[in-house]
Amino acid sequence: MPRKRKRRTTRMDIINEGQLPETLENLRLRLSSPRLRAIGTIKTYLETAARFISEADNKSPSDNDLRRYFVARRQNGISERTLKKEFYHLKKLCQANQWHWPFEKEDTPYTDEQAQVIALEIHVIEQLIAARKELTDNEQFYLALSTTYGCRREELARVSRRDISDGTILIRTAKHGRQVRHLIPPELTDMFEGCHPKKHEPEALSEIFRRICDKAEVKRDKGWGWHSIRRTLRTVAEWALAKDKIPLSIWADYQGWAPVTKGNVYGGAAMMGVYSHPEIMSNDPFYIDKLIYPVHPFLPLWAKDGSTKRHRKKTKA
Repeated sequence: MPRKRKRRTTRMDIINEGQLPETLENLRLRLSSPRLRAIGTIKTYLETAARFISEADNKSPSDNDLRRYFVARRQNGISERTLKKEFYHLKKLCQANQWHWPFEKEDTPYTDEQAQVIALEIHVIEQLIAARKELTDNEQFYLALSTTYGCRREELARVSRRDISDGTILIRTAKHGRQVRHLIPPELTDMFEGCHPKKHEPEALSEIFRRICDKAEVKRDKGWGWHSIRRTLRTVAEWALAKDKIPLSIWADYQGWAPVTKGNVYGGAAMMGVYSHPEIMSNDPFYIDKLIYPVHPFLPLWAKDGSTKRHRKKTKA
């Protein structure tokens, strides 16, 4: 009787087990302490590490095991951009387990391919909002958050009911930015007060985005996601701010950018952001919201009557 062939362990088998293998647990600890990485980042590193371990012949991989991994991935059509990310994932895995890392900086996979940075066309976002009656309360809530504040997927996933209080909402900004408490605009008051969001895994927000597109009869293209709305919102809002002669860096303050990032983007130097303190311009903690809301490109679309007059009157600084 022929021997039953043992099924090969996959990377998801390794990750989904109740207890991570020691090698992956070492990596998880490395990514969680002393500096805590985002949940999505940790998962991505673990997936790459689990894929490599499931394909390596030895518990303590050799230099050639690492080389064969990259050769096999390239033969399977994996892009150089992805291989570059996995290069750093596996380097961290080796460091976490005190394995030899045979490569130097010049061995890093290189590509001339530009990163795929997609912003949705304005009419697409308008179509998503126009379909709000077809969406569930939660889907409306996350679409409103995204189109109003330009939240990243991770930031949307962090929002819970306790973040909404006294007509305000707290956005727990990612990428080392500061937390921002926003005034909830009149267009969204009823929706936000009646919604009970809970924290999600970031992947769940991707599924919500897909459902919204399907219900709005919007055909999704490769690379579309919440960040695509974020890019469009920033672009259109900055044009509106420029038209009203409001400093473009106000948008960075509105979204809680880290001072260094703000300085580099809007001032050409990191310290420009450190020395920028817009809070001295007003003792109203929501004065930036009140500058943004009257020129916000998508807020009027959430008004029940489609009119902007009521909003402009109530939020004028």
